[in-house]
Amino acid sequence: MIEICIVKPTFLRKNYRLDVAKLRKAQRWLRTKTETETIHRALELAADEAELAKALKELLERGRGHIEDASSGRR
Repeated sequence: MIEICIVKPTFLRKNYRLDVAKLRKAQRWLRTKTETETIHRALELAADEAELAKALKELLERGRGHIEDASSGRR
């Protein structure tokens, strides 16, 4: 059984002082059209990176810091 949960995002109006050069650089790098979209995508990427770091830490702890190439057939 597959269960799907849809969460409606909550939006708040906030005012921040941002470095314009960093915002423009992020906008070019992310290829976003608006500043708001840029900030949303940057926050998504930061959250994804945190999840990846956590997963990698757990993987390293389980493997006691040793990672092998499973496709090579060697140990």
